[in-house]
Amino acid sequence: MVEKKGIANVSGCEEIEASYYGIDLHKDQITWHCIDRTSKGILVRGTGKISTDRIHEDFIPMLRKEKCYVIVEASGSTFFFHSLIQSHCTKSIIVNPSAFREMYMTGKKTDRIDAKKLADRLMYHIEMKDSDDGFPEVYVPDEEALKIRKLVTTYELMVKQITQAKNQVKAIFRSKIISVDVDVLDNGLEEQLKNERLDNADRIIVRSLKGLYDTMCREKQTIKEAILSVGVRRFRDEIELLTGISGISIIGSIVFMADVVTVRRFDSAKKLTSYLASVGKVDASGNTTRNGGLNKRGRRTSYRFILQGLEHIVNGNEGFQRFRERHASKRSNKIRAAIVRKTFVTMYYMLKNHDMYRFLNKSIYTRKIREMNKIIRTIEKAA
Repeated sequence: MVEKKGIANVSGCEEIEASYYGIDLHKDQITWHCIDRTSKGILVRGTGKISTDRIHEDFIPMLRKEKCYVIVEASGSTFFFHSLIQSHCTKSIIVNPSAFREMYMTGKKTDRIDAKKLADRLMYHIEMKDSDDGFPEVYVPDEEALKIRKLVTTYELMVKQITQAKNQVKAIFRSKIISVDVDVLDNGLEEQLKNERLDNADRIIVRSLKGLYDTMCREKQTIKEAILSVGVRRFRDEIELLTGISGISIIGSIVFMADVVTVRRFDSAKKLTSYLASVGKVDASGNTTRNGGLNKRGRRTSYRFILQGLEHIVNGNEGFQRFRERHASKRSNKIRAAIVRKTFVTMYYMLKNHDMYRFLNKSIYTRKIREMNKIIRTIEKAA
């Protein structure tokens, strides 16, 4: 269904100079709003809905490669939608919805209103050519980086579920005042199940959780191997540099590179740390400045992986050790956040200048390189 809302009458022979499409994307349909600007500066608007099953048949034919722009908010299916249309228009743009403040400036909100606001904002951004207009465009990574991101998301889910299974088993033993080792699901479980304090229901639940735990551990390892395979093939040179930092594993450097893809797209280390959600919020007014928590806009995956090896990072860097000692009176979470941010800055300049880590531990680094070469040989054999 298409409704034409012409702002002025347009002759059939008048040429369209540029087209701007705002898209509100859902799993079953897209709502689009189009602004066509003619050679005389007249704007013609159209709006409609198309089933997502008919994007190729009904939406793509509406696009053209010359001066045709499409904007859509980031969501779980946005990157796939972008891959379908990017070759059929001048540019397909993905924006961060949480940063797109204009979408929340009114209490009235429908799919059509959202699509219209997106199209209006897109036209302003393209035609004004103002680099400081705060347009929250999302970087679209290459296909291999996207694969890694998806695998890492599932990997983290597996880790979370494994931890939950462990905690549930420990809770059952604890409810009967039975002390067990942390790794009871890996060693000595059957012996512990002989304890007379456990009833039949306890034993059934624990054995069920053990089965889930073993399955998830195997699947976690399968996903980890896939991440290493794709990541080492895509980011081999960068991994060789970044793993020089004690505490940065191969998988940690892959996660970082999947988030960043290339440091060349960041003008400064500050922009990189902001993108990786490691910069605190600042509210300044007059002579008052308030420092808040970490800004949640951006990608936080790298931050979580860096935290896992933070103690090794600090122990392998004299500067970080002195920094922690100087700020020992501050809250530990703030100190951790500051060191993660400093680590990101270090990684930025290592990649930008192609420099090895200043505090390189050769024995640890050699072990990591051997591990990476083993992964490379496995990839070559599979090929």
